[in-house]
Amino acid sequence: MEELLLNAESVVSRTRSVKPNAHVDNIKRKTKIYSSYFIQQLKKPDHAYNRGESVFTSSLVSIILFTALVTISLFLFTTNSYWSNSPSFLSFFMDAFLLTIFIIGLVIFSTFLISSFFGPQNSFKTIISFYGGQLSAPIISATISIFLMLVKSFTYGNAILTIYLVFSLFILPLYVISFLLTKNHSGVDPHYKDLYYLLRLLLF
Repeated sequence: MEELLLNAESVVSRTRSVKPNAHVDNIKRKTKIYSSYFIQQLKKPDHAYNRGESVFTSSLVSIILFTALVTISLFLFTTNSYWSNSPSFLSFFMDAFLLTIFIIGLVIFSTFLISSFFGPQNSFKTIISFYGGQLSAPIISATISIFLMLVKSFTYGNAILTIYLVFSLFILPLYVISFLLTKNHSGVDPHYKDLYYLLRLLLF
């Protein structure tokens, strides 16, 4: 009986030691996958257009990470520049995060509708992959903005914040739409072709 109890305790201890290791290994593996994706997209942003839904998870992580960094930047901006009675970080973060993710969702959904009507038929997941695949540079910009604000360089931090927000919420969606319309260029009505050329002029 003692031998059986000792064997049972040994099995339980080995199981407990294996489970955390497996969990940590899983996190490391996913982190490695995302870091590889991030660097690849930073070097070649257009690569996302060739992979589509296969990078949906990594693209979604980029969108969530970008939204979190934007929210932190906005918190530092508001608490140090304009508000005398600054809100708590948690309450501000939750409100600003949900608002920012809602705006990004609207941007992606609008891109999806335009693609459905005037471009190639892509799934909503594919559009998310296209958009999220272009966020590597804005994520780095957001990180730089946070760092500058933390060291009290608010002028440069706010400037970078404004630039990457304008780029991510306005210019980037237009770029994705431009790519989608180009893929289905022959099937676009002449009126929309004219709008497409105007769009190209605005972008480039």
